[in-house]
Amino acid sequence: MVDFEGLAQLPGAWNQLTFRALRAAVFGWLRVYNRYTVEGAPPPGGGYVLAANHSSFLDPLVLGSACRPRVTFLMTETVWRSHTLGWFYRWMRTIPLSARGGNRDALRAARSVLQQGRVIGIFPEGGISRDGLPMLGSPGAVSLVLNEGRPIVPVGIVGAFDALPSGRALPRPRRITVRFGAPIPPDELAALGTDRRTRLREATALIMRRIAALTGATAREDVLASAPAS
Repeated sequence: MVDFEGLAQLPGAWNQLTFRALRAAVFGWLRVYNRYTVEGAPPPGGGYVLAANHSSFLDPLVLGSACRPRVTFLMTETVWRSHTLGWFYRWMRTIPLSARGGNRDALRAARSVLQQGRVIGIFPEGGISRDGLPMLGSPGAVSLVLNEGRPIVPVGIVGAFDALPSGRALPRPRRITVRFGAPIPPDELAALGTDRRTRLREATALIMRRIAALTGATAREDVLASAPAS
């Protein structure tokens, strides 16, 4: 049984202290080993969503180190229940999402985090890219933004795939860059369609285009749209 209410609460003083120490250590390691750089910055406060591409298991560490406010990530439940790292994900206060659906309690917890003026982190592709190229966005993660009327900040992570692609055990010393884009205001997302389904589809495509542009790639949505009909 997942304690979603507990995951949504602000961590205690000891958790916050050890988290800051860990984040400083990860940031230092990335700067030395991966020549880690951050371009741009998210808003200084909270109450917004970070949306980034996902091509490496390093991505949460990379993104979390680049953002001064602590990021609460949404992640798949199967990974969250890992026998080896499950304890770490729970300590980090990540919120699990089931692939079977029925994530009402999880989304309620995420909304609570936003209402507290904190930051939610999502990877809208819904999985890790196996080739480092953008995948299609998943409307499920984006629905949180539309429901809450919160700004979403697109983020492009470049180089994490080269450093630690899927299937590799240890990272390589490859340069990693995090690029923060301009926040997308909720009214811009709300104006994308007259009905919820259209708004959700168009908002997902817009967010994925902004993320892809920050990485220097083409969004998978645009790749498919430009492909000749068979």
